[in-house]
Amino acid sequence: MKLYSCHACGGSMEWDGASGGLKCSNCGTTVKVEDTEALGYHPYETLPEFTSLQDFPEQVIQCPGCGAEIKADAKTVSMGCPYCGASLVFDDRQLSFAKPDGVAPVMISGEKVRQLVRDWCGRHMFAPDLASKYLEVKFVSPQYIPFWVFRAHVRGEYSGRGGRDRTVTTKNSDGTTVTRTVTDWYPIHGTVSDDLENFGVSADENINKEYADFLFDSTPDDAFAEWKPEYFAGSYSFIPTVPVEDAEEQAKDDMKSELESRTESELRNQYDHVEFSSFDVEYSDMAWLLDQIPGYFVICRYHGGIYVDVVNGVTGEIHGTYPVSFLKVAIAFILAAAASFAAFAFFVPESVSVCTNESCRFSWGVFGTSAAIFGVIALIVYVCIHLWLKGKIIGRDELQKDPWLKEIMEKIK
Repeated sequence: MKLYSCHACGGSMEWDGASGGLKCSNCGTTVKVEDTEALGYHPYETLPEFTSLQDFPEQVIQCPGCGAEIKADAKTVSMGCPYCGASLVFDDRQLSFAKPDGVAPVMISGEKVRQLVRDWCGRHMFAPDLASKYLEVKFVSPQYIPFWVFRAHVRGEYSGRGGRDRTVTTKNSDGTTVTRTVTDWYPIHGTVSDDLENFGVSADENINKEYADFLFDSTPDDAFAEWKPEYFAGSYSFIPTVPVEDAEEQAKDDMKSELESRTESELRNQYDHVEFSSFDVEYSDMAWLLDQIPGYFVICRYHGGIYVDVVNGVTGEIHGTYPVSFLKVAIAFILAAAASFAAFAFFVPESVSVCTNESCRFSWGVFGTSAAIFGVIALIVYVCIHLWLKGKIIGRDELQKDPWLKEIMEKIK
């Protein structure tokens, strides 16, 4: 276990992306940490042996900073002392399992996160006008999420059919011309192959997959450096809880989908429609690496609603939910519905008028009937939108039931 404390005042040292080193939270003293290039892929024959969490029993340790007894979760690699804030890194746990090949060091400070989230929530079109001012933002210190990352040579063999559209014009018995589209289908088959890389799968079984995918996709490739324990000072990080073999299956599915999508895109240069009846793939030269990506997990409160967001600790990009003004939504929907009905009445005059061979005249009865039908449809659509938006607001019971959200709440407390 490593304790990072300031040699000048004894305060806690934490990683500071702005200075590129450790910074004392008390006196501001900085210690530069030289970064080196991240390691590359490993051959698939050298998989790390997955270590059960039973091999890392929960420990009660004495904080080297304040002497308090604290519990260290079985999978914890780094944490802050809940009493004195000392930065503790259990690098021996990480090294005994699998040393990460790359770490994307945190570049966004906690105070910056608060402002980023407030601005992000407030600038959405349907956000309440005072959201950015009165939004309560609570967040976890940056937490590193482990990712298994794969590459492979993928060969696919496909068969199916491709369709080309053509226009056919015919005449009815009454002399009117009818134009219709006909699709001619042709059998297709072939073989494709490509070298695919950078397919990441979260190695933390608890994190919400949507947020994990966002963190991985929004982190640039050049953000990674070789693993050093100093990067984790002041952050949370954990041993992977997803075996690499399980992650491999997910990565293979993603690779197959990518190759199938690329093949369909190429075939659409020749066909208007593409349908695969089979798409079989083989994988070779499989390789893996272990990366760590930081994120701030944020709980926001606004007028009784609870919202969850994740902030990429490298880029500051945000993904999640935000407050919505139902008054703004209602006004916008009413205006859109009125405009749609006006356009409908203009292009379909019989919906608001009675027409004879000589002329058409406005009819309140026809107008009322059309407006009522249109209004009922609009009301159903609005209720669906309203319920969907309400679903974005998380209740306190849901926070307690979801292990991942519950863990965040416990850290925030």
